[in-house]
Amino acid sequence: MTGLPWNGHLQISGEIAWWSGVVGDATLHRHFAAQAVFSDDPVRVIDDEGCEICGTCLLIEPNARHLLRPGGRARICYVEPTTAFGPPDVLREHLDQEDVRIVSGAGARTFWKDWTERRARPAIDTRISRAIIAIEQLLPAGTIRLADICAEGTLSVGRFRHLFAAEIGLPFQRFVLWRRLAAAFESLIEGTTVTEAAHAAGFADAAHLARTTRAMFGIRASDIIPQR
Repeated sequence: MTGLPWNGHLQISGEIAWWSGVVGDATLHRHFAAQAVFSDDPVRVIDDEGCEICGTCLLIEPNARHLLRPGGRARICYVEPTTAFGPPDVLREHLDQEDVRIVSGAGARTFWKDWTERRARPAIDTRISRAIIAIEQLLPAGTIRLADICAEGTLSVGRFRHLFAAEIGLPFQRFVLWRRLAAAFESLIEGTTVTEAAHAAGFADAAHLARTTRAMFGIRASDIIPQR
């Protein structure tokens, strides 16, 4: 990517990430996360067929090839598309008030319409709350096994896996991946190097973090490293 750089910061919470700043240059690409682009001024995106779609709220389906035109300020929401629960209230209010345009393409999931019709996540079972704390403590160690997390509980691995997915709305390993990304970017905000942030979050190295960021969000980790 050359030309206008991306300039903003990324915050990750649960299965949702928010990026805020100036949109930079990109190439036609696709990524795993569903994407919502909000802006006061219309944002332009090119879809897989070369058509330009313009609006202040663009909903991009998971794996839909697209290219955001650079230049404007925007808030971009990335959503893990395997989540079982619907949008949190703050995001649902955005989606209800905006003039929504959907960007889809060959092979893209019809995620957004289905997701907005689901209910929000209820209160989480205390056993799962304790498991989340354990996950946070184990992130720097690398691989986290479900069996290790539920070892002190009374449920079998199979029953705990089902309970975790039902309560969180994500499979165990998908949740762990999002927590790794969140931990890495939190470290970057604190001023660590990319390699230190990768290791602190349990990634093998900086390249592993970069590949995961690109696959999830569609742009290079260097383009969304938080401004210090």
